[in-house]
Amino acid sequence: MRNSDGADTDAAPDTGTEPQRQADFDQPKTPSGSSTDTPTTSKLNVRATLARATTNGQPHGSLGVKTISIDSDLAKGLGLGSERGALITEVPSSTSGEAAGLKAGDVIQQVDGTDVVGADALTDAMRTTKPDQLVTVDIWRAGEGAVDLKRLLASRSDAGNVGASASLGRLLSLGLVFGAKNQSEAADYYLKAAEAGHLASMTRYALFAKDGVGMARNDSLAAKWFRKAADGGHEAAMTNLGTLYETGRGVSQDYAEAARWYRKAVDKGHVFAMHKLALMYESGRGVAKDDAEAVKLLTEASDKGLSEATSWLADKYDQGRGVAKDAAEASRLNARAADQVRKSADQGNAVATFNLGILYRTGKGVQRSDREAAYWIVKSLKLGDKYLVGELIRNPTVLSLDDRKWLQQVLQDEGAYHGPINGSFTPDVRTAMESLAEKT
Repeated sequence: MRNSDGADTDAAPDTGTEPQRQADFDQPKTPSGSSTDTPTTSKLNVRATLARATTNGQPHGSLGVKTISIDSDLAKGLGLGSERGALITEVPSSTSGEAAGLKAGDVIQQVDGTDVVGADALTDAMRTTKPDQLVTVDIWRAGEGAVDLKRLLASRSDAGNVGASASLGRLLSLGLVFGAKNQSEAADYYLKAAEAGHLASMTRYALFAKDGVGMARNDSLAAKWFRKAADGGHEAAMTNLGTLYETGRGVSQDYAEAARWYRKAVDKGHVFAMHKLALMYESGRGVAKDDAEAVKLLTEASDKGLSEATSWLADKYDQGRGVAKDAAEASRLNARAADQVRKSADQGNAVATFNLGILYRTGKGVQRSDREAAYWIVKSLKLGDKYLVGELIRNPTVLSLDDRKWLQQVLQDEGAYHGPINGSFTPDVRTAMESLAEKT
């Protein structure tokens, strides 16, 4: 992930401790000479000497591993039943986790006898420990680690396990556990799960089709799968289907239909739909113009942490657009938006990371700094998010001409771009943006 929930990455001395294997479970060992090639699964425990980490000025122990929570799909795919835990996505070198023998693909289920129900629970457990403390970590492992975990999930996906298909799609798409992102393979697994009725995978596959990620862009195919997922009650699909109707991509443009789907998603609490519908009320497209309803929706989305809504609301107060002009409120909201963007950027969200760079470029909610702006822009492109690059190329006017020229100069300073500094986002600019991901 871009997501490193429960991550603790400080170094620790090598303990030389080897995992202690307990009883195999979940499926029998493959008989010698059998043609079946499904990895066995085991429960193990390791002893780890914790490194030092600090949170809010308070020192505590650290395993040095990055994790995500085991959701219901992954639990089904792994055959964990009601058990949960924190899936290790990365074990950086020279950490206590590496010294103890932890591997990417392991599921941490207990620390010193305390259940770990997810990545946040692991973080909480670590905050109660001390540096150099010796702890026992109970783990679940497929075969010998990440490669065997993928084989296990692939085997179960082939056998019709929808959770395995959905989880493989997600992990491959995010570049977790198994190495670099593989969007084409992720698309295949998302489609398999979608065809089996998995609503979130329908939406993810539709997003791939809409944005041309892992497959050729196909707006009609995107509309088809968004509709299936939306009819099944998936709020993100409702929002995206509304966007297709609003823009006329893959369907006939219909503002009223767009607003209808946005409203359905809003009723289910989807914050992006709140922002989208607010803009329709502000402009009177598909619904009667209603500034009060627009402000209400924007405020609700802002309160739920959506930086785009917070920024838009700040602009309304700054310009007196649909509300009484209030420079102090605009300033407060801009600072709030910057904080929300930073939180998303810190979690590895490429679009948020790019937006944080633009905030430093414009000085909205933060102190203006081209140096800081360039740092965040380059960092966002190194994350290799094709959606971000695709949107910039498709809609370059989201940036001013001066900002586009500045971005070209940043790319040139990175040695990735050698064309003219004219603000035109040519294929050479796209190539330059994408090349930064290869330098990580």
